[in-house]
Amino acid sequence: MRDRGTVTRVLGGPAAADYHAAMANSAPPSGPTPHAPAPAAPLPGLLWLFAACNFVIGTGAFGMTGYLGPVADGLGVSVGAAGQTMTVYALANAVLAPLLMAFTARWPRARVMQGALGLFAFGTLLGAAAPNLTVLMVGRVLMGAGAVFTPVAAGLAVQLAAPEQRGRALSRTFLGMSLSYVLGMPYGAWVGLQWGWRCCTSRASSS
Repeated sequence: MRDRGTVTRVLGGPAAADYHAAMANSAPPSGPTPHAPAPAAPLPGLLWLFAACNFVIGTGAFGMTGYLGPVADGLGVSVGAAGQTMTVYALANAVLAPLLMAFTARWPRARVMQGALGLFAFGTLLGAAAPNLTVLMVGRVLMGAGAVFTPVAAGLAVQLAAPEQRGRALSRTFLGMSLSYVLGMPYGAWVGLQWGWRCCTSRASSS
């Protein structure tokens, strides 16, 4: 570094002052060097289980759209009447899921999710063994109520993740539901058309 007196003689007063100020601003800080941010903690592995359960729920709930024809033939009803099972599921989920969440608000979340999965599986089995459309509708209502697992799992995923990772936790939890639309529904349609709609419905419950 040049001597301050030499710089002052060469540049003159104002220019030398500007030079010294610039050098002072470019000097490294005298305090401690800030540490690099700590790496983010990994997301809980339990979220993969939530995603898998959502995949099964989405496939079991919406896979029937691909084999409504065999359902109608097996129950002796029109395709339009068989399609009402999708409407019944959606209405049951919209009405019963919020009520169940409110009713079980003080229950342990693990107990609520286990009960929801059990309810969904029972409704799926009931639908697979349905002798008529009415019983199938009842099974779809139970499936819609059991799908309360999805919002409960989402709330638990947010609690398990660090604040800065809650977005990633939710995306991983809902990954299974998204994949059920892309992979589960075509697979369900193929199974239903190849081996019968009852086989496909029972497979969803056994999963």
